[in-house]
Amino acid sequence: MDVGCAQGTLALVLGERGHRVTAVDLREEFLEYARSRYTHGDVRFRSGNILEDGVDGSYDLIFANQIIEHLVYPGRLLQRLMRSLRPGGRLVVTTPNCDYVRNSLPSFRELGDPQDWEHLQFTADGDGHFYAYLREELVEIFETSGFADIETRFFESPMISGHMKVRYLHGFVPGKLLRAADRLLVGVPFFGRRLAHQLLVTGVAPAPQ
Repeated sequence: MDVGCAQGTLALVLGERGHRVTAVDLREEFLEYARSRYTHGDVRFRSGNILEDGVDGSYDLIFANQIIEHLVYPGRLLQRLMRSLRPGGRLVVTTPNCDYVRNSLPSFRELGDPQDWEHLQFTADGDGHFYAYLREELVEIFETSGFADIETRFFESPMISGHMKVRYLHGFVPGKLLRAADRLLVGVPFFGRRLAHQLLVTGVAPAPQ
């Protein structure tokens, strides 16, 4: 399941490669565009708010890309998605990295009372980013939501994002070299964390006791 699928790019690619995919988004106009791009594969498009609307079936993998930073009660999202995972199924969450050197937003804990920010929930695009996550914050939310085998990864240095005017290199430096430089930068202890624009956290739904 691709939650917050937007224009459906990932869902469509997975469907074309033989996977059974459910693509969910609360913005019907995005789903209409995704449907217009569909060519083949087992992809179902579903309009709804994952926090309020039930989703049929259980899944081996749920991908929640760039949506958790739009919520003020992230634990509710993770607990809802946990119920849609098969035992041993994995949740993958990506979100902007609060430790990124260019980040000017507060961390999740620094928001204070979540009720003060509820009016900003579900806002889309850059205007909806009113905070960012530290790795430790998001790992703690995974832990308290009951996930096991939690792993983290930082990714997308300026070599890929084009930040800090590196975008001017994209026109004449081969992509292979940019990707290699990206891996080297992100892999440097401490500094890699500061140079990574994005954070990925995964966790596994444990088997029932």
